[in-house]
This record gives sequence, C-alpha cells and structure tokens, in this order.
Amino acid sequence: MATSSWRPTVVKNRWRERFDGSLPPDWTPTRSVSIVIPVHDTPTLPLTLASIAAQDYPEQLIEVIVVDDGSREPLDLGPVVPPNLRVVRVEGAEWGRSHAAHVGALAATGDILYWVDADMVLFRDNVREHAKWSHFIPEAATIGSKGFVADWSYTPEDVHRRVRDGSISDAHRDAGEHWIEEVFRRTDDLNASDGRNYSTFTGASASVPRDLYERAGGLDPALKLGEDTELAYRLWQAGAVFIPARDARSWHLGASTMQKAGELVKHVNDVSFAQRMPIPRYRRRGADHVWQVPFLHVVIEADEANADYARTCADRVLASTLRDVHISMVGPWASLGDGRRRILEDPQLELRLTEEWFRSDPRVRLVEEVPPSVFPAPYRLDLPARMGLAVDSLDRLLRRIDESRVASIEVHAPSGGHRAVLRDSAAVARARGAEASWLEWLAEHWGAEIVTADDVGVDLLTADDLDASIDRTSPRLAELQAKVGWLRDRAERAEAALAAVGAARPRSLRERVAGRLRRMRPVR
Repeated sequence: MATSSWRPTVVKNRWRERFDGSLPPDWTPTRSVSIVIPVHDTPTLPLTLASIAAQDYPEQLIEVIVVDDGSREPLDLGPVVPPNLRVVRVEGAEWGRSHAAHVGALAATGDILYWVDADMVLFRDNVREHAKWSHFIPEAATIGSKGFVADWSYTPEDVHRRVRDGSISDAHRDAGEHWIEEVFRRTDDLNASDGRNYSTFTGASASVPRDLYERAGGLDPALKLGEDTELAYRLWQAGAVFIPARDARSWHLGASTMQKAGELVKHVNDVSFAQRMPIPRYRRRGADHVWQVPFLHVVIEADEANADYARTCADRVLASTLRDVHISMVGPWASLGDGRRRILEDPQLELRLTEEWFRSDPRVRLVEEVPPSVFPAPYRLDLPARMGLAVDSLDRLLRRIDESRVASIEVHAPSGGHRAVLRDSAAVARARGAEASWLEWLAEHWGAEIVTADDVGVDLLTADDLDASIDRTSPRLAELQAKVGWLRDRAERAEAALAAVGAARPRSLRERVAGRLRRMRPVR
C-alpha cells in the first residue's frame, strides 16, 4: 500500500503517538475558546466566574457565555467576572441543561467549545490545558480533571486571588476522586480504549472543537439527564479522539448528581441510552426492539434488473440472528408513478413489488441515493443485491471486526464479481479528512481484512433462492447439535462397555473400589 501523502492523524484513540501534551517552549495559543456555563439557580456561579477571570490563557481568546435556564431569581454574577462575558436567556418551552448548553454553543463564536458547570472552580492554567490539545490534534475532545469538595467558604475575591497565585490547588487535600480516573488507569489514559470509553467525556468540564460538535449534530435537547454521554457517543462516531486533559484541574463544589443518586440516574439513563447508543450492547436487553440507532446499517442497491434479488437479500438480513439492524434500500423509487400501465408488462414491476414488500417495515428505508454515511450507527455494511447471507453471517462478521478492531472487512462472493464491505463508522469519519485516498489511509494505518465467503457463510443468490423459504436455523447450532449427538453416542457406548466389565468381574471391581475407599480414609 502506498504511503498516504496527507498529514497523519490519530489512529483509533492512540493520541499519545501524535502529541503527548508537552508544549514547545515558544508555543503561543491561537485558537479562541468559548466557555459555556448553563445555570439554573446555582449560587456558586460567582465563584466559577471569578476562577475564569484569573485564567492565564490570552484574554482576547476567551469568551464566556452564561446561559440562564429559567432561574427563578435574577442571576448573581458576582464582583469578579471575566471581561468578555455575555448572558443568554433561554426562551420558549424548552428547558434543561442539554438545551441550555446547546443554546450557548449556538451563540458562541470560539474555535473551541468548553462546557463548565456553574459549581466548578478552575485552576489558573485550566483553559490553556484544555485548548492546547486541539492545536495539535484537530479531533481532540478533552476531559478535565476534577476533585470533589464537600465544604468551602470562599468569596469570589478569594477564589480570584488563590487561582492567580496557584494556592487554590492546595485548598482541599482530601477531595474525592472522580470515577473516570479508574477508567483512565485501566486504559492507559484512553490510549487503549479505541474510543469505547466515550462516557468519560463528562459535561462538567469538557471541551471539543466547534466543527466536530457541529458534525456530531450538537446536544440533544430531548435528554434531561446524560446528555453529555449521548453527545460523546456521537462525537466518537463523528471522529473524535478522547483525551484526558490531566493538567486541566478544577474543584467541583459539592457532590455530583451521580454521587448523590447514582443508581436512580443509571436506571433513568439506561432506557434513553439504549435507544440512542448501540455500544455498549448490554443495555439492549429487548433483542427484538427496533431501536432509534441500529448497531448495523446495511445498504443494498436495487434497480429494474436486480430488484427481486435485492428483496431476497434484504429478507435474509432481516432474518439474521443479529436483529439490531436497519436497511437502506437504494433505488429509483421516485420514478414509480401511479399512472396507467400494463401491470404484468411493467418493466419496473420488481421495483414496485419491492417497494410494496417493505412499505410498512420500520427497519427498511427506501432511499434514492447511496447514503454517504450511516451516522450515528457504529457499523455499515454495503451488500450487493446478489449476495445471500446465512442466518448467522452478520453475527460472525460483527464479532470478527469487533475482535480485530480493523476499519473494514471485505467479503468476496464465491464466483467473484460481488463484494460486500463492512466498515467501522468512527474509523471512516476520522479518515475522511484525508487529502489523498481515505480508503488507503484506513487500510494502512487502521487495518483491513479480506475474508472468504465460507468464512462468514455468504453465497451467491440464484433464481431458486427467490421463492425459497428462509431457514432461520443457525449453521453453528446445527454443528453443536451434531457434536452433542456424537458425545451422547460415545457416552452410551462407554456406559455399555463399563456395564460389560462389571458383569464379567463384579467381585474384582467391588474389591478394587473398596480398597481405594479404605486408602482414602484419614488416619486417626
């Protein structure tokens, strides 16, 4: 594979290979930062603003947007505030932190969006330590370091002074540790996470480049809890690299919601997360649900010549042991008018039958063009209409790509000429910034595999398959059943042989067993 000519970017989540956080001596920041602070009756806001006013990041590169999410009392900003401060009030019926944080992001002008809760006190170099990463890694989504403080007696003036002179870091030696620290230790600061620990991107102190936020679609106002985790999942699928900004330190004033009501929060979030986030898969206990975001999105192209095969191909997908799947059926559906025609001589008959066949199935979308992306589904399979899957082919393919962590797996039909390609969506999103071939970059840096049709149980559909019933029995199950039968037969033969030995030499056998039992008795 020829070496790509474009600048390298981070592979998987191995950010340390690109930039380890050590700044050149002459480094000068150039990227502007918008600090967004959602507020709803939070009395500690003046302390947060005082700590931001004492930051060592260039003043002209910081703007602060306080978003008032329907506070019952007028906001108290306090006596020490950063110079570039705006207050935005939420209008309309929408409410909640997610909506307020998104309103702030829309109002922001900075290159980097940095969400800070109104009960945080940032150390002097906090903003600098967040912002530096996107100067070197454009996809950097950074996670600040925070300790939890149970008691404090600061005034805004105290905070401003102690942040400026650095003594704020010594104020709380017994501050509690955030749960994400254990994840960081287990994954070498997320270098070994492949992005799957996206839930460590917590909104109390997290930043992301604006363009990446926009590509991910922004925060979901419908979520009233866990919105930062759901955004983090979509950031991952949009190409984010998650980086613990360990030197971006802060104090969290009081316990977090998770610390105060963790089990109840998890109970509420698991339902919303299951709808929107296919990974991790344990949340989707109802295996036959049609989820908002599928684990796998399959793309099949249909035309007048192959629509009957496309229909059968899709039926096999839907009959798979992998139920968490959606299909985009690509075809010239708009050309199927309702005008008078000879029904049985219609050259578009098979297309019309295909449209009718899937008309009420929510898992199948009839689309006019091949989708450029299946975001935010984590996996995409481009499947030729003439390729037929065994009932467990998708499970075998997904298990293979999940274990190998490659960017793509190609499957070639037995007779050639047809190729199915399974791709990791997050890998594709990262690579599409390439100035040369992003496919080449993926294969060279992320990895690709080619498997045979036999490896995953794929065959070429024939005319006989078009009207055949689909066998839902897993080939693996048949293999296991055959093995169980073989073991049962072997056990029966062994029992018969043992019985024959016992009948021939019952006294000898009894004596040997009795002798062994005597030798096993403990000595008194």
